[in-house]
Amino acid sequence: MTDPHTAHDSHGALLTVADRHDHEARIYDAMAAGILAGWSESDYRVDPGAIPFVNREQVDYLAAAVEQLGPLAGRRILEVGAGGGSLAVWLAQQGATVVGIDVSDGILQVARERARVNGVADRVTLVHSPIETFDPRAAGLDHDTYDAVIGNNVVHHFERVRALDNLARLLAPGALAVFCEPVLFVPEWMRSLRNSRAVTRRFPAHTHTPDERALTDADFALMRGRFRHVEWRPFQVLCRLQNFVELSDRTWLRLEGVDRWLLQVVPGTRRICRIAVVTLGLPRSSGRAMATEGAPLASLTEGLTR
Repeated sequence: MTDPHTAHDSHGALLTVADRHDHEARIYDAMAAGILAGWSESDYRVDPGAIPFVNREQVDYLAAAVEQLGPLAGRRILEVGAGGGSLAVWLAQQGATVVGIDVSDGILQVARERARVNGVADRVTLVHSPIETFDPRAAGLDHDTYDAVIGNNVVHHFERVRALDNLARLLAPGALAVFCEPVLFVPEWMRSLRNSRAVTRRFPAHTHTPDERALTDADFALMRGRFRHVEWRPFQVLCRLQNFVELSDRTWLRLEGVDRWLLQVVPGTRRICRIAVVTLGLPRSSGRAMATEGAPLASLTEGLTR
């Protein structure tokens, strides 16, 4: 049996969870050093009136993910992979109390500065920790669970088993975890071909770290083993071309419009989408899950779309 605490990078090299965290921390620490050295105060500003999309690709799916969180004011929200803090700060501007975690201490320094500049440092707590081992009490916080969890392009970095087990413990009764993630439902040989040196020399992978792996059916099976409610909403089909060539804004917007139509009227396109908004709820391995079994599912998933 494969050790669940290990993984392989895109070229098959064996990596431990510690290796993966170290890889990611070094990359994002270096990115943060450049930001901290070069940004002015205005660069840290977040508009409270608009979700802080990092780029055009995120507009549809991140908006859908945030919508699923429901009312934000007065809620305690965990952001996994908080990065530079744009989303954490925006959530705090909406009245939430936010805890953001990340494996890169350097990028969290960017997030702290962003929270300070935007006047929400009292509602944003940033903790240097991976999700696999995050414990609010051990981090000095006065709580155990969260009213909602969100993450943008982070699950495909996780050691899935430990991360999902911990997420199940961190959700308060009735809470949902929502993640925006790349997906790839193809046989393993096709994934290996895409990540082969012969292909990536011509079409480099659009990744930050070498151990990223888009979610597969096996990942969703792991989720269903830990949560009674697992749902995913597809985004982007033809836009998958962005994985191979840089699309112009005009081309991107046209393809995205076609994709919305395809995903609405052609059910089979779900399986070839590029991004999924994944919603998890009702943990199986927790007493909290048993306490919520009598509640209508609609009360936990209001507004979700299959």
